[in-house]
Amino acid sequence: MKLQNNPTQPQHAIVLGGGLSGIAAAVQLADAGVRVTLVETRKRLGGRATSFVDPVTGQVLDNCQHVLLRCCTCLLNLYRRLGVEEQIQWHRRLYFALGDGGYDVMEADDLPAPAHMTMSLLGMKLLTVREKIAIAKGMWAMLRIGASGRSRWHDRSFAQWLSEHNQPEGAVRKFWAPVAVGALNELPHRMAADYALQVFQEAFCSHEQAYEMGLAKIPLVRLYDAATRVIADAGGTVMLGTSAEQLLFDGRRVAGLRLGDGRVLEADHFVSALPFDRLNKVCDDAMRLRDPRLSQLDRIEVSPIIGIHIWYDAAKQPVMDLPHLILTDSPLHWIFNKGVDRGTGRQHLHGVISAAHDEAKLTAEELLALTASEIGKALPLARGLTPVHGQVVKEKRATFSLVPGIDAMRPVAASPEQGIANLALAGDWCRSGWPATMEGAVRSGYLAAAAAMGEPAALPVSDLTPAPLYRLLTR
Repeated sequence: MKLQNNPTQPQHAIVLGGGLSGIAAAVQLADAGVRVTLVETRKRLGGRATSFVDPVTGQVLDNCQHVLLRCCTCLLNLYRRLGVEEQIQWHRRLYFALGDGGYDVMEADDLPAPAHMTMSLLGMKLLTVREKIAIAKGMWAMLRIGASGRSRWHDRSFAQWLSEHNQPEGAVRKFWAPVAVGALNELPHRMAADYALQVFQEAFCSHEQAYEMGLAKIPLVRLYDAATRVIADAGGTVMLGTSAEQLLFDGRRVAGLRLGDGRVLEADHFVSALPFDRLNKVCDDAMRLRDPRLSQLDRIEVSPIIGIHIWYDAAKQPVMDLPHLILTDSPLHWIFNKGVDRGTGRQHLHGVISAAHDEAKLTAEELLALTASEIGKALPLARGLTPVHGQVVKEKRATFSLVPGIDAMRPVAASPEQGIANLALAGDWCRSGWPATMEGAVRSGYLAAAAAMGEPAALPVSDLTPAPLYRLLTR
């Protein structure tokens, strides 16, 4: 259904970048009746949340396992609009490796949020009684400060929050850190505490279903194919394999976009959904002087992620039956079960190392050996087995680094009065209220579309409504 036209909205908008933020901005603009031209350097949409073809097996592999939660309402809204919501498989159980081949299960019960995970936490064999009590006290402290209280921790690290709230080293190592690092792609001593608190408040405490984990049943790249049709049906164009070279600035507004082949595209509004370093390259000094949103792009740091695809001979028996496993006390943070190929009898596992500042320095051979060793510790049936194939994907610039105080460098979507009026900004690195996640990227795209149309900063879908008990405790 078309959104109601705003008399100040542009007739034609150019969106730079076909990642999730660019797709979200383009779809939202197209639904509002704006003619959109989406320019993407790669041959397919999706940006960093995409796939590639393994040259050895010919299999389409995701560059890294991307996870969403039920609380990712804007991302789910985009999937519905693209008609791919049914391609997400949901998991209510979260599996934590014990290190001896066993595992703990965290799953909500029938108690109202935020008490719905209490029995699972108390039953975890991974944690000592002292650690469980400390975690319960930490959760209670998070509840009591609410959203307003967590904002006061933005300039301090999550490690500082954990220390100030007397969390023992074992609780940090086995519970707080695995969850926070997996969600935020940064280490506790390097991550802004408020965003870590947001993860636990909104995903684990506010709603009984918020923590449920969704995984795509198809390669990530196939989730976005429908975006081309949606944009085209609204009279727009998707230009794949096309490089954005330079935004042309007339001293007040962006007048056009020069492409890598020399062509110039003109429009009355522009949305940059480029990574911050790419945006910095397509802007000139005059733009940076004019618009304070562009003045700190070179100060933002990055954090790497490594995805390790590894195959085992499972003709006799699979080495892993669980859908996934969260590892603690391990440089490998996750193992995802991608299934057994009926033709070859090989089982495909996907390991993930988040915030891989040190591991990114290792060679592919060293990373495969490390992954096989850690899988052997967690999965008894893999011990002593030699993988039959492996593929390593290093995303050295996977996300921006969520360091304390980062919001001072994260720009908003809309231009300030002294800025460039017809340039909106999007990307998971922009200030959306969320960290560097797929949800944050989509939110930023929706906010950029609203800015381009001259509308208030609003999202087309609401967050999950917190449970009554949660609202009572956080008032």
